[in-house]
Amino acid sequence: MVCLTCAVVCFFAATIIFIVIRFLIELLPAPGSNKDRAVFITGCDTGFGRELAKKCAKNGFTVFAGCLTEQGGKSLKSEAPSIHDVRLDVASDDSVAKALDYVKKNLGRLKLWGVVNNAGIFSCYGPDDWVHIDDYKRAFDVNTLGVIRVTHAFKKLVKEAKGRIVTVTSVNGRLVSPASGPYVVSKFGAEAYMDTLRQELYHFDVKVSILEPGIFRTPLLDEKAMIDRVEGVWSRLGAETKKEYGENFKNYFATTWNKTYVSMSTDKIHYVVDNYYHALTARFPRHRYYCGWDAILTFIPISLLPTWLSDFVFRCLAKQEVVPASLQQKLKKNL
Repeated sequence: MVCLTCAVVCFFAATIIFIVIRFLIELLPAPGSNKDRAVFITGCDTGFGRELAKKCAKNGFTVFAGCLTEQGGKSLKSEAPSIHDVRLDVASDDSVAKALDYVKKNLGRLKLWGVVNNAGIFSCYGPDDWVHIDDYKRAFDVNTLGVIRVTHAFKKLVKEAKGRIVTVTSVNGRLVSPASGPYVVSKFGAEAYMDTLRQELYHFDVKVSILEPGIFRTPLLDEKAMIDRVEGVWSRLGAETKKEYGENFKNYFATTWNKTYVSMSTDKIHYVVDNYYHALTARFPRHRYYCGWDAILTFIPISLLPTWLSDFVFRCLAKQEVVPASLQQKLKKNL
């Protein structure tokens, strides 16, 4: 009994020592000055990318901010005039090529220290029965191929600087939640690509990091937009599928989905921005950053459970009170 107690005490002591040592090591900054470095960030119109661009500029980096819209770029420059506003659509080869050309022409004597793949779309529409192949293509083109396009274009410059490649995925890049097929598939793909890069670029001294945020209240998580997406896919369904699910289920799904995401979300987006910044500036950045208490305490632990158990946990969390119409009819027959 005494030996067991000693073992438990030693385990907790070793754990605490490890956490303290890791914390201190992670405080070490990367050698060199931010003023001698440039970073290229995608998806800077709003949200994480916009705030990261401003933080990097404030701390001495030369920032090239990729913005999808002219309005987003002008708005960002009005708050941080030193930032280079670069028009960028990550789903377009031509747009990425033009962005690379602009960065090369304006780097001067600086080196491109970091590329941050932040641009993405929230492509959740409903059950897979409702989703068209084009929905998967659109999500994949932005959330996965967009990351690959940008990284391919700028990788050589980052290798010359022995810098950083940082990409945001999601907790849905390692854990599947129902009714989010296109989004989940695209995020799993981005994670796989980054895991490949991390191993391949190790001997080039390029650090590769993934951010896995939980649910944050950014413009991507817009209640009206979510309702519109559901209504949009529902309107193009055939009569047979509509009959199978029923209008009641569609309305319940759209409302409950919104309530669940919004109630679980947080507006503390600095959790993500600070992790981005650490990945760019720390001497020893993490391979993965879990952003938000929901990610750390709920989603990541669930992802480590046996599949049957994680599925059960999600069914409990969903608390689905309304089922598709066809299933309701079967339940009535069984009763």
